[in-house]
Amino acid sequence: MTASELDEEILQFIEHGDQDDEAFNRLALKVFAYQFEHNEAYRNFCLRRKRTPETVSHWTEIPPVPTQAFKVLDLACEPAEQAEAVFLSSGTTQGEGKRSKHFIFNLRLYETSVLKWFEPHLLPERQRMPIAVLFPPPEELPTSSLGHMLATVMREWGTERQGLESGWFIRGSRLQAEELASWLKRSEEDNEPVMLLGTSFSFVHFLDWCTANGRSFKLPSGSRLMDTGGFKGRSREIPRNELYRLYEQVLGIPQNWCVNEYGMAELSSQFYDGVVGSPYFATQNQQRIHKPPHWTRTRVLDPESLEEVGDGETGLLCHYDLANRGSVIAVLTEDLGIKIGDGFLLLGRATGGELRGCSVLIDELLFAQ
Repeated sequence: MTASELDEEILQFIEHGDQDDEAFNRLALKVFAYQFEHNEAYRNFCLRRKRTPETVSHWTEIPPVPTQAFKVLDLACEPAEQAEAVFLSSGTTQGEGKRSKHFIFNLRLYETSVLKWFEPHLLPERQRMPIAVLFPPPEELPTSSLGHMLATVMREWGTERQGLESGWFIRGSRLQAEELASWLKRSEEDNEPVMLLGTSFSFVHFLDWCTANGRSFKLPSGSRLMDTGGFKGRSREIPRNELYRLYEQVLGIPQNWCVNEYGMAELSSQFYDGVVGSPYFATQNQQRIHKPPHWTRTRVLDPESLEEVGDGETGLLCHYDLANRGSVIAVLTEDLGIKIGDGFLLLGRATGGELRGCSVLIDELLFAQ
């Protein structure tokens, strides 16, 4: 099967599929067979683990690759120079020199994956609206997967209404706080609902600016906010529940209309902790859980044995993403989570001994080359 034929099959599944485990399994095995054939570094690793398309019969048996591997190997199924985009991780934890590289060979597949899960969570009404992005534009950060995701959303759903234009409010490495405040004030005065998108830390900077300058807003009903990312490498952390409270207090956006996105440079798909107006709450408490789209699956693995844990137990998040056709379908993260049904409660980054299983896999991966 060629790359283009496989991409078309994945696109059909993304656009028309549902939570069909058998169909997902069949397609995941096709993707694994393709990657085993075309991704030499991954094939060597699989052979060392005695996993081949002939021995793997279920997607849960596909060997996952730790995110650290993207920092030291070119995990690509086609020549790197043919990539339509190369996304680098932020590099906030280990410095600029050690950043993951994810080669994207079909931006149509990547962008379809972005939009088909963003839309039902942030734009269930499927209506364009003015968008304020608290992130640098793509021309300033061309290797950012988040920047490309936000630009895709802006292109597809951003608009101008009553003179209120969609725009980027971090430019030249500076938050344009006064300009953003004027934009929000205009939204208030015109009673025009808006959407705010950005990193959690960008929002914290703006909330701090608002507090310092005595500014607050009551954005029109239907306004919504999506934040993403944690506070790794930053000097200040704010608990998520407190952040949602501040969004409501300072911006006037109800907490239920604020949604958190979880994603990473090594994946092509994203996860959300609710639909605007209707968060995904864990049944046993009021903590929010993230849910994957139907073209991905997430397992929670014991940090040492890398065996799957039971419901309610903690482990490392391991994602199987069909949209990762050009790299590796199975990615083992350094993020801890609690398995809850078909979703997970995100706990944060694992440290030290919690990463022992990842370290063993990295050793095997490098030894196999």
